[in-house]
Amino acid sequence: MSARLRERYSWLAVWSSRLSIVSIPVLVIVAIGHRSQAMTATEAYAVMALGFSLAGLGVLAAVGALERIWRDGRRGLGPALRGLFVGLVVLTLPLAGAWKLVNHPRLTDISTDLDNPPAFILALADRPADARPLADPTDDDIETQRDAYPDIVSRHYPVGTVRVFDDAKAIVDQRGWRLLGAHRPEDQDATGRIEAVATTLLFGFRQDVVIRILPDGEGALVDMRSAARYGAHDLGADAERIRTFFVDLDASLQGINDE
Repeated sequence: MSARLRERYSWLAVWSSRLSIVSIPVLVIVAIGHRSQAMTATEAYAVMALGFSLAGLGVLAAVGALERIWRDGRRGLGPALRGLFVGLVVLTLPLAGAWKLVNHPRLTDISTDLDNPPAFILALADRPADARPLADPTDDDIETQRDAYPDIVSRHYPVGTVRVFDDAKAIVDQRGWRLLGAHRPEDQDATGRIEAVATTLLFGFRQDVVIRILPDGEGALVDMRSAARYGAHDLGADAERIRTFFVDLDASLQGINDE
């Protein structure tokens, strides 16, 4: 009797639940390890791949278990459904990344000024040796960005550079970006500059940011550049960072601009 009960229990269901659930602490380890810099970006990508693979195997095992449960009435419906649900929830992250990969151009460095991008200075010493090299955009990059992100352009504000700098610096602080350096304009005819490091929400991957504030005779001209440190594709993150920054700066300056 006991042998027959063991035979009719779906061990695929048990393993589907185990694999899917184990994927969660694996991904938590990536988030903690990479944010604390105990894990390099390369190591983080490798462990992330392991975590998502476990979730994928959990989903496949759940599907197989459900088929056997339906076919011959084996026990294990609860673990199978749990493995399927948890696995699919975990896989929403790479699936969202895949959607962004298809719907955003292959770029890792975005600037509002493509002819004279704000230069990274302090970031050069802060970036790890294995990070992507920083370089001015190629002609192909310029054409690709202009086609994909026509709204990522320089912004003019009819207020002085000192006011714009203070508001921009406050936004950087509010977002929790790690400040590398900031030069506050001495007066309304001087330039301002901010360099900082932003991190992604879940896994803490780092992107370098530079903000340039120039006097233009009628106010201030603001340019911003955001560049990913790793990977061949930023999944649209750099453009979105610039876009939302200017939304906040518009609101902080009461939306005063000449666009």
